[in-house]
Amino acid sequence: MAAVITIDRANFEDFYLRHYQMVYRICFAYMKNSYDAEDCTQDTFIKVLKGSFSFNGPKHEEAWLTVTAMNVCRDHLKQFWHRKVTVDENIEASARSSDKAPDYLLEEIMSLPAKYKDVIYLHYYLGYKTEEIAVMLNRPGSTVRNQLAAGRKLLRSLLEDEQ
Repeated sequence: MAAVITIDRANFEDFYLRHYQMVYRICFAYMKNSYDAEDCTQDTFIKVLKGSFSFNGPKHEEAWLTVTAMNVCRDHLKQFWHRKVTVDENIEASARSSDKAPDYLLEEIMSLPAKYKDVIYLHYYLGYKTEEIAVMLNRPGSTVRNQLAAGRKLLRSLLEDEQ
């Protein structure tokens, strides 16, 4: 069993430096602009500072931060003022956003319903296995696998429609 890692103010800087890029990539994928991504990244780490957390190793840290960042972004997108503001549609071509797929593919993935977008992003971009995603999202493994399959099918049809 991995050693328990407790995050407090004394070791927060190391924790932040270890995970900033990952959290920012997740937030950028959801928010589609650097300003909102930075805000959501900051909000994610503020949750760590305000709480008293202990993690069962680096994978547990990453899993918790991933789910928390996704939830922070979803909450941010639900806010009334965000829905009324027109966001610049030019997504930055940045290595921070993703180096595993072209920007157009990431845009299509992020346009999927949340239940598909979340599992596809966690599986293909962050490399989590379906059982790990099931634990992170508190869903049965079979549901995650079905959502992956349905999400891939929907994504395939969206990409074929564009051609």
